[in-house]
Amino acid sequence: MQPTHNDIRNAYQQEWITLQNQYDSYEKVAVAIKLVGTGLVVAVLLLAATELLAVTIILLFWVQEAIWKTFQGRIETRLLETELMLAQNAELMRPNTAPMQFNRHWLSSRSRGVGLLVEYAKSALRPTVAMHYVLMFFVTLVFYCAAFKG
Repeated sequence: MQPTHNDIRNAYQQEWITLQNQYDSYEKVAVAIKLVGTGLVVAVLLLAATELLAVTIILLFWVQEAIWKTFQGRIETRLLETELMLAQNAELMRPNTAPMQFNRHWLSSRSRGVGLLVEYAKSALRPTVAMHYVLMFFVTLVFYCAAFKG
């Protein structure tokens, strides 16, 4: 028995709800990464530890968030495709866009090796990710200059 138009639409709706919830939960974890990283950098600077340690912490958390945002970006890609399919008539479905195929789509779109590193770098340079870490570098530089003059 062939799935009806409503069956397909319901599958896309369920997929959209699931993906949107996942996307939002990834965003919450990204905020937690920023907060923990900021807390550690502040603690290091206030305890007069070396600025090199602060810079290392900043870099580690920046890379971690970039990796996290890359994973979130894959959810976003499928989420946008799902929204497109919901906006269109189900009969216009393109190949490889069937509902409930997130994992297959994720695996086929995942880069390997250098390509994966490029994806991570692109995620790290997104303004919503980079701005926070650049500001932490600036604060660390201010602490370094103040310690150098003192």
